[in-house]
Amino acid sequence: MSRRYRQWVKDYQDHAWTLARYILKDAQEAEDATQDAFVKLWHNQDNIDPERIKPWLMKVTRNGCLDRLRRRRDNVELNETHMAGEVSGPMQGASATELGVWLRRAIEGLKEPYRSLVVLRDVNQHSYEEVAGMLELSLAQVKVYLHRARKELREQLAEVRP
Repeated sequence: MSRRYRQWVKDYQDHAWTLARYILKDAQEAEDATQDAFVKLWHNQDNIDPERIKPWLMKVTRNGCLDRLRRRRDNVELNETHMAGEVSGPMQGASATELGVWLRRAIEGLKEPYRSLVVLRDVNQHSYEEVAGMLELSLAQVKVYLHRARKELREQLAEVRP
């Protein structure tokens, strides 16, 4: 394995896993999707501009997760109750508080592309331009959709306040 590839894994695995975790709502499946994305990166590393590795990887991770969701829907009805378990990985500290648990569930409840936008921009802290490239949206679309997603999250928060 090349040193360059190992560095990419080290630098981007948490970002890819977090995105996959929010989309798939299942830690084990998120690990599988992340691994699949890195396998694709391994096979395509010579064909990708090194400056575009991260956006390419996030896009491949997201698309792989959406494919998994489509297959899941074709096979069985989605069961949201499995989300009550403990989270491991990069979001472990955030889920320790009640608000962290609520926020994670609220983000997971957003529809696409809102969920991906919030995870990429607010959780993984990518720039608007990077998010636009990853999701193949215009910069204006990213800003409008992100505004709508945040508004939905605020409305949900208002419902849980005493």
